[in-house]
Amino acid sequence: MRPTPPADIFASLVEQLANVRRWNEEREWGLSADELDSVDLIPGSHTDPLVVDIIAVYLDDNEKMNGVRRTCHELWGVAADRQPNAWAWDWYWDKWQSHPKPVRLLDGIVHRPGIRRVTVDLGAHWEPGRHIRPVNLRGRDSAHAEILAAAAHFPRWARAMDGTSVPYIWLSGYQVTIPEYVSQSRLPGLAWTHFRRTLSLTVNWAEHSHSGWAAPMLVG
Repeated sequence: MRPTPPADIFASLVEQLANVRRWNEEREWGLSADELDSVDLIPGSHTDPLVVDIIAVYLDDNEKMNGVRRTCHELWGVAADRQPNAWAWDWYWDKWQSHPKPVRLLDGIVHRPGIRRVTVDLGAHWEPGRHIRPVNLRGRDSAHAEILAAAAHFPRWARAMDGTSVPYIWLSGYQVTIPEYVSQSRLPGLAWTHFRRTLSLTVNWAEHSHSGWAAPMLVG
């Protein structure tokens, strides 16, 4: 049986939409007023405390990045800004830099620009104390940008990650493309380091087995 996660680690849909409106203006995402006004804000009812409604954005291409990489870069930037410290792997020097991350979507997942309310199981496949391999848990419903949107909207959720009451997270819908020849085996992970008070975006091997981790899925 899973422990109960802390209370009040998620934000309402109303608060999330206000976040997106602010970020859209500040970061020039280009979402239209009609798109923003179309989001359904009626709260859902979920029995699992880690199944959550999230307002996620999927950005279009720009002159520097395709839409998948731009979405990852922007949402990670927002999530990092909402924490006391943040760290992400760098594909040049394996240290913190602000370079866009070399990611693509898992085969079968389609990037459709816009704003959508989605329901994500942030504890999918997680069983406390049990070791799992993300390579066995990936598919068309694997979450990707939605997890970064969750980290942006829910900074308290990110800080609650301990692998015991709230799992660390594999972004199983992404593949890391550098080096290309192992892209099928590498995926990003999101974890909170308590003694450093740091949110970390790391690279993980899909074949390696770990406990305390979830591979979130879209469930609605």
